[in-house]
Parts: sequence; structure tokens; C-alpha cells
Amino acid sequence: MTNYATGFCIVERSRGFEEACTWMQKQLKPETAGGESSCFWSEIKTKALITMVSDGYGIDEISATLGKTRQQIYAKRRLLARDGIVDKPIPPSEIKNLRKGKFILLIEQGETVVRVIADKIGCSSTAVYAYANESGYEIKSGKVMI
Repeated sequence: MTNYATGFCIVERSRGFEEACTWMQKQLKPETAGGESSCFWSEIKTKALITMVSDGYGIDEISATLGKTRQQIYAKRRLLARDGIVDKPIPPSEIKNLRKGKFILLIEQGETVVRVIADKIGCSSTAVYAYANESGYEIKSGKVMI
């Protein structure tokens, strides 16, 4: 049991349930009106998060805009996804597989310029080099050799 639970039980045994409830309320720190601590989400910020996720903003942009940490945003997004309000986030490994598939499709369509491929699949040129290496393609002078 936590210290609060132990204290509640002691007060309840000696003074009764009503007094124990009053004691517990005194122990809890009240939230200040208008202020927001880092672990609580206001309705405005929750709606902003939903809108930004729906609009496809990245985690860094959301973090900078809302003033929340990445962990707080991920946690809140998981809760919203569980309730069906936003789509579940795609795991990084699945994103990598999707990009690798897009990479192969672009190569088959005849695209060879690394920068163009990176822009089309939404990753860095370095990632394109990694996808090429994994797929058995060679890159010379910024172009994928077919």
C-alpha cells in the first residue's frame, strides 16, 4: 500500500470514512486554473493533437507546437487510438518495409536518381543507399545502377 492508502486507512479507522475522504482531499495537490502541468492534457491541446495527427504532421512538429515531449505525445496518441479517435501509429519497422517496397517499385518504373527517390518515398538519401544495398542494387554517382 502507498503512504496515502495507509494514511487513509488510519484516519478511516479512527475518525470514519467521511473524515478520511476529507483528509485525502487535503493531501492531493490541486491543479491551478489556467495552468497545465506537463503530465496533463487540456481539451484544447488534445484537439490540436488530433488535428495535427490527422493532417499528417510529424512527431517533432507536434512536440514543438504543443510544448509536450515525444513520450507524452506517443502516450496520448496511443490512448486516442485505443478509443478509436485517431489511427494507430505505424511501427517504424513497418514504415521501413513500406518505403523499401516503394523504392523497389520506383526502380522498376525506371527512376534512378537517389535524391528524387528519397523525396518520393519520404526518407533521406542515406536511407535510399541502405534500401539499395538490402535489395541488391548498386549506387554510383547518385544513381541506382539497374
